[in-house]
Amino acid sequence: MAGRITHTIIGMILITYLLCLVIFFFMHENIRLTVDRLNYEVAEVISTSAVFSDELYKYLFDNTQKFGDYMINLRLDKQIKSGVYDTYFNREDIIGKPLRVGDKLTIYLEDKKLTLFGKIINATILGYSNDRYISSSIKSAYTAVVSKNSMDVVKGYDVIFDIKKYSTDPSIAVLVITKLNRAGKYYGHDSHDDVPETNFIHGNSPDEEANTGENYIFDNGDFKKEIELDASGLIKLIRYIQQ
Repeated sequence: MAGRITHTIIGMILITYLLCLVIFFFMHENIRLTVDRLNYEVAEVISTSAVFSDELYKYLFDNTQKFGDYMINLRLDKQIKSGVYDTYFNREDIIGKPLRVGDKLTIYLEDKKLTLFGKIINATILGYSNDRYISSSIKSAYTAVVSKNSMDVVKGYDVIFDIKKYSTDPSIAVLVITKLNRAGKYYGHDSHDDVPETNFIHGNSPDEEANTGENYIFDNGDFKKEIELDASGLIKLIRYIQQ
């Protein structure tokens, strides 16, 4: 009699365990698919917009946290020239930075905690420990391959060309801000309100020579272009900021 009762209890426990396992498996899969789709959609936006904006990152973070404690890792492979890349992992070097065709941004998501399904299949059953841990963390990884340039990003050789093109116009000043000189250097005619000293050419002074000069412009460097207009709507200042 006691054996039959014990057998019945064990049977009920196993049925309950399997039922919970099935229910929580479908919940687990639903979360996995939702997170994966969310990551895919964000990667698609980055591919076509050429920037991983602060707002888009916040959207990704807020929505993944609804389903768990998600870790977000980023890797940016920034194309310097065909087949040559610089790799960045810090968010400060990625979020809000304009991208160009050929750049690759990988977004990796992983829940730092197990779902109920993961906890159940790794739980101890009737006193017997599960020595083989089953990895069931929800993970998702997508790489956004940038398909068009950000509208406000140009290469260093474009900056040098624009210095030649615009600096001789007394109504326009060109300001180039490099990573070694965050104050920037002006090019143009000293009759312009912003230009302290007439300078029409880049590369004819020690601070612009070689890659050690603080105002040296790398041909393949990325520069964000900003245009400032005067009261009449004409170009007053063209600002280039090295990224």
